[in-house]
Amino acid sequence: MTSQDEITRTADRLKDALGAAADVMTASDSPVWGTAADVISSGDSLVRIRGPQIGHAWKWLVPLTAAASVAAIALVTVFAGHPAGNTGGRTFTAAYFGPVQLADVSAPDPAALNGPGIQAARSSVVKINGYAPSCGRLIEASGFVYAPQHVISTAHEVAGDTRGQTVTTAGGVRYHATVVFYDPRTDIAVLDVPGLKAAPLRFSTRANPGDSAVVAGYPLDRAFTAVPARIAAVLRAEGTSIYQTGHVDRQVYEIQELGQPGVSGGPLLNPSGTVDGMVQAVKSEVPDTGFALTASYIQADVRAAASATAPVSTQGCTP
Repeated sequence: MTSQDEITRTADRLKDALGAAADVMTASDSPVWGTAADVISSGDSLVRIRGPQIGHAWKWLVPLTAAASVAAIALVTVFAGHPAGNTGGRTFTAAYFGPVQLADVSAPDPAALNGPGIQAARSSVVKINGYAPSCGRLIEASGFVYAPQHVISTAHEVAGDTRGQTVTTAGGVRYHATVVFYDPRTDIAVLDVPGLKAAPLRFSTRANPGDSAVVAGYPLDRAFTAVPARIAAVLRAEGTSIYQTGHVDRQVYEIQELGQPGVSGGPLLNPSGTVDGMVQAVKSEVPDTGFALTASYIQADVRAAASATAPVSTQGCTP
């Protein structure tokens, strides 16, 4: 695998070579010019020619050379954002999630489950059940309390449910819930749960690649489960809405985790018990790999829904 240093050195050599070529061609005594040329340079790579005697081929070659030099600089910039040895050569693509180059990190640390806030957060992670009649689909999802009597989950899990949902705590207490916020672009939904006494979880600040974490939820409608995880990368995921329309940019964490799929909507917790993000997609065809919307991305979308009580449409079933 090519390291970042090797990429940077190669791009620098390319830039120097192209710059030298431009210097030769733009010099006033260069053999490529029949007469002296008026050359104006700005920085290392932008060259503008105003000489009237330039031959047709050379008139285009110099600006193209300069442009190629700029491209070399851009190449360095692009690769500098990807730490050396951090890409694993694997690509993930979901129905409404554009292709993402997966990263490699060390395995999750089971000690993350012993973090001081994990056990306390358990009572605020809930199971969501419902039924979407137009799809003939049972809803089995996870969520967590983020504001008094308000639970957040993924929109694709409650899509098409017109009958209301049941929210169940880890202690087995059930509540009737209603979707009061539904955003198919960001894939976020908020449920109003009257009477729910569980304390809201706090959102954390930005997590970093390599940080330990915990994925919590109810995989495949089973009992509460918490599994160790590790944040592999912070990504900009370009895709579509959950209905595969439009263009959507999401900020997500790629996570390595040892659990099972089926916890979409559950929190990605750091060991202190605060929320790093919300699990959005865990695909069995990419072993031990999942994705979570970042806490900052979530908060920007749901802040106004923290006290909403009016039902909203969950639109139709997802493709």
